[in-house]
Amino acid sequence: MVLRRCPQCGSTSDDQYGFCIKCGYEFPKIDPTKKQCPLCGVENPDEAEFCVKCGTPLVLNNFNAQGKINPIIINKNAGAPVSAPAQGKWTRLIIIFGYVFSILGGLIGLILALYLVTRKDPSLRKHGIIQLAIFGFYVIVIAALYASGMIPPELITNYTQLLAGNFTL
Repeated sequence: MVLRRCPQCGSTSDDQYGFCIKCGYEFPKIDPTKKQCPLCGVENPDEAEFCVKCGTPLVLNNFNAQGKINPIIINKNAGAPVSAPAQGKWTRLIIIFGYVFSILGGLIGLILALYLVTRKDPSLRKHGIIQLAIFGFYVIVIAALYASGMIPPELITNYTQLLAGNFTL
């Protein structure tokens, strides 16, 4: 079996019957003694593995020891772009809320970022890592401001008391 691309309709067919299965184009006969292109019919030099005119693989190079042609396997998905997995509506909302809460610097942003980092989808992991980087940036800025004295220690103790519900400052 030899797979050929039909020059008339472009579909791939095997030439077992000598005709294209889609449009009925008659394939030219292949002479095993010549290095003739199965697509355009141009004769090629002996050392050529692809047609010098159209680039089609020369199938007669695939003779095995018994004189039969080894099959040529054409992978239809070889040049197809890899599609990203479909993300649902809830996944998009988690990504959006993760960014919002990460920018606001809250604990919810940290939780959503950690959730996204643990997913198997590389796109979700990327968003989770970005959100963790935003959260980490805020932690570094606050630590630098505290270390430089621009944030007094009393402000942090007052903030922890405010979070605890103690409004008597």
